[in-house]
Amino acid sequence: MKQYKQKLLIGVTAGMIGMGFVGGGTFAFFSDTETTQNSFVSGTLDLELQSPDKSGELDISLEDIKPGDKETYFINLHNAGSLTFRDVLLTSSYSINDKNKDNNKANFADHILVKITNKDSDEVLSEYIPISELKDVILTEGQVSESTTQLQFDFWFKDNGGDQNMFQGDELKFDLIFHASQEEAE
Repeated sequence: MKQYKQKLLIGVTAGMIGMGFVGGGTFAFFSDTETTQNSFVSGTLDLELQSPDKSGELDISLEDIKPGDKETYFINLHNAGSLTFRDVLLTSSYSINDKNKDNNKANFADHILVKITNKDSDEVLSEYIPISELKDVILTEGQVSESTTQLQFDFWFKDNGGDQNMFQGDELKFDLIFHASQEEAE
């Protein structure tokens, strides 16, 4: 009888295990899955300097200048990027070749002045300022993508009414550095 109970118990246990496999395999529930496809693409900040005639040449050069001479040049600031410029600042760097080594402490860049005007609005952005002091002049603010701002640069070799012979034959080489910044993040 003991063996019979044991066999019965083993048979019932095996049956329950088998029923568990059968019941477990047929158990089902509903489910749903959704997926989003995402990406982040940064904008571009691209300042292009253009000549008014679109020739691409921006050569600001004068030869044989003398005190009192003035010359006008135009430069277009084009926002070729996708972001709005917060502002565009102008700074300069320069070097002087003192041909006769007779300038002493006089700085030729103090005598070459520039006046900058926004031709779109006729706003004077900088009255005549020496190339030696040209730093962080705001040329435009809030310029949107694919827009152009035309600037007029009036250069003047200022005649100070005194002896400027020490500058004869000297050469002033200078870079105009245009720096565009992005708008503040929202």
